[in-house]
Amino acid sequence: MAKKRFGDLIRAARERNAYSLRQLADRVEIDYSRLAKIEGGTRPAPGLTAIRRLSEVLGVEMGELLVAAGTSREVVAHLLWSERLRTAPTATPQTHELPDRSTLLEKNTYRVRVLERHGALCTVALGDERLQVLSFAAGDALVISLPPEAVVVWRAPADGHPPACTAENLFEVRVKKLRGLGQVSNLVLAGRGYELNALQGAAKVDTLGVTIGETVIAAVPATAVWTSAPEERP
Repeated sequence: MAKKRFGDLIRAARERNAYSLRQLADRVEIDYSRLAKIEGGTRPAPGLTAIRRLSEVLGVEMGELLVAAGTSREVVAHLLWSERLRTAPTATPQTHELPDRSTLLEKNTYRVRVLERHGALCTVALGDERLQVLSFAAGDALVISLPPEAVVVWRAPADGHPPACTAENLFEVRVKKLRGLGQVSNLVLAGRGYELNALQGAAKVDTLGVTIGETVIAAVPATAVWTSAPEERP
């Protein structure tokens, strides 16, 4: 079955809700002429904030809008799962079933060896890299998960010095895959003995101009890494 075009989806939902084009533009705070071009297919889908407003005003699942905008279902499932975590337990009941896990996060989950401890600050081995994480779990092993949206990608500087960044973890990786997915780009990064998925805004990736095979810098704050003891895992 052919994927629904974003503009057609918006127009059908607008007409179903009996909004004029100008009324909808005012409610979601999008310029009237821009919204008309989005519906007509001559302008791309708007950003995530506007898509969220369209979802709320029109009563259309955000996941359906994101897929129509060109985002892969795996990434959509991860974004919805992250949204569920952020809004629970105050989230408004939804008419659709939200995912209870993220396959994209599972790809960024590793069992690692603890090399050093200084209170809650632990240094662990991820492949051939040393990664700093926060954990109070005892033992010489941890399970760590790196949320794809917490992995920030920078172009590798010509002088070899890392970019100005407060993240504790900076390491060189190679861009193995680069998938433009509408509003979001999914980069698969090959490190030394591991692979890592990163989610970045498509506009940022376009600005960076990174290409497959290029070496880039990945940055991950220690506080962004999820940790647990191996026996806590289901």
